[in-house]
Amino acid sequence: MSEPETQSLSSSVRDLTMAVLDEADLIDELREAVVRQRDAIKDGDHAEAQDLMKDIQDISFDVQAQEATRTRLANAAAAGLGCEPKVSALYSAIAAHSAFDENETSLFNEAGERLKHAVSTLKMEMAVLSGLVEHNERFGAMLLSEWKRLNTGFGSGLKQSGGLDFRG
Repeated sequence: MSEPETQSLSSSVRDLTMAVLDEADLIDELREAVVRQRDAIKDGDHAEAQDLMKDIQDISFDVQAQEATRTRLANAAAAGLGCEPKVSALYSAIAAHSAFDENETSLFNEAGERLKHAVSTLKMEMAVLSGLVEHNERFGAMLLSEWKRLNTGFGSGLKQSGGLDFRG
């Protein structure tokens, strides 16, 4: 491989490593917003939970854009290294290639591990949030059902507005 090709490949892997780290940072930011939203729901602060939904949506778009960038860079690096655009295949190819020293190889591996950890913790937080939302929905349905039962249980003595009618 010629010197310019080696430099280009080295630059491609550095760019990919930075893109992976940037995506991990965005996913961590998304996880933090999900945790804040979960706390707002737990505390009954529905206005804050709604505001955080917008933040989560905005960060999600940023994550998707960064993922597209990472995918593009992974495909370019994989083409230069002659491997699949998967972290494990890229790591093996980088480790085996003479253009990369141990530090570059280690940095790429650490970036991949950091991204996997960020995704894993986000998934856990999303599961907790989903459980909390389901619990709130069940609780709301139970309250509505009880209110309806009480509303119809007193016959015509209970008005639709929820008050008692003592006339007649």
